[in-house]
Amino acid sequence: MTTPSPTFTDLDVPKLENLVEFPVLIPVKAVSKKQVELADFQSALMEVTVAHFPDFDAALVTIRPSSQGNYHAATLDITFDNIEQVHAIDAALRAHPLVRMVL
Repeated sequence: MTTPSPTFTDLDVPKLENLVEFPVLIPVKAVSKKQVELADFQSALMEVTVAHFPDFDAALVTIRPSSQGNYHAATLDITFDNIEQVHAIDAALRAHPLVRMVL
């Protein structure tokens, strides 16, 4: 009888809070939904981010269009003080109706 190979869910994956020392700069990536206007996406990202980080500087956001121009990919360079902030901004961005995905 052979032992089954472990699956990905069986692996002991370290948690982010065990891998980094806070405060830490983490680039947060967000992708817009299809055909969202650039200005609307920029505004949505800033609205969500400033709600969690009132002093966030818009210069820390870079946005580029997809190769066919259907989506926008954004990188927000955010300095987090604790893991709760990471989870909060991730959840807020994922919940926004103009955001397709967050990485």
